[in-house]
Amino acid sequence: MSTAKFVISLDFELFWGVSDTQTVAGYGQNVLGEWQAIPRLLALFSRHGVSVTWATVGMLMCRDYKQWRDLRPAILPGYMRANISPYFKDGLVRENAKLFFARPLVEQILATKGQELATHTYSHFYCKEAGATPDQFSADLDCARTIAADMGVKLRSIVLPRNQIDEKCLSVLPRAGIQVYRGNPEHWLYKNGDAVAGGIAGRVARFADACISLSGQRSVRAQHSCGLVNVPASLFMYPWSPRQRALSTMRLHRLKQGITRAAQTGSIFHLWWHPHNFGVNIEQNLAMLEQVLRHYRIVADIYGMQSQCMGEFAPSAGPASRDAGRSALPDMAVAAGDSMQGDRS
Repeated sequence: MSTAKFVISLDFELFWGVSDTQTVAGYGQNVLGEWQAIPRLLALFSRHGVSVTWATVGMLMCRDYKQWRDLRPAILPGYMRANISPYFKDGLVRENAKLFFARPLVEQILATKGQELATHTYSHFYCKEAGATPDQFSADLDCARTIAADMGVKLRSIVLPRNQIDEKCLSVLPRAGIQVYRGNPEHWLYKNGDAVAGGIAGRVARFADACISLSGQRSVRAQHSCGLVNVPASLFMYPWSPRQRALSTMRLHRLKQGITRAAQTGSIFHLWWHPHNFGVNIEQNLAMLEQVLRHYRIVADIYGMQSQCMGEFAPSAGPASRDAGRSALPDMAVAAGDSMQGDRS
């Protein structure tokens, strides 16, 4: 039996990831809260020896508004809904720098052992948006690679925004040097990413599935095809909120069951969320996460489960390259209510 793996991937996007669905007044505090939450997340991961993949929107790695204006892809996204493109939000970006640029936080990630910097595309690119093309996606990835290289990082892994898995866009990844992506579970509730079958009823079912096992224990296996490795998601970690505090115990039990089952069967449990989900109610969210990480340590001791970044599933990730994959600069320091929208990346 193969060794079980515990995988965490975080969709690190700041306001780039919600600028088409949220307002600064309504959601700005969640994003600003990332400046406090992320250093504490890193400390928590270090304390429990957990490796994490930070799938990061390239734009947030820009030093400032000027660099963002200067670094543009050769082909801009051609979305039919032009207003969702970040390139049409110049004024919003210029006036709210701390919501859009966080290079110091990326530097902290890179300086923390066991953390992998992956890409969430450069512009939070929507592969299935009407008007999007593989050529536009390829140009976007070129910028993602450029800004990552500016920080000394070679990208190996990707999480596609809104979990929009498009075969034509996947074919672009190997040419960009990317070998691993986070796919969607095959279950009907999740296989189409943010496009949930059944509309509102489907979202209600997803919300319920975070509490009770409607879709099974959700342990997964890595899938190899056409030079790519798909490490499918297992479950989204819903954030704590005062209105849903009674559900937290059920959600934690569901996550722990999934981790235990993966450990027992030599499979993968792949947990994900966005740092901005933890940008408010930080203490409660970190306490909830600590319970999950403590449970992982228990099953790791019993069954030998290992924490692993997405990049470590790459075919080229031999023993010597795995440490580099966990921290691209290893010596730099020497997603029911609002929660029902939370699993949209």
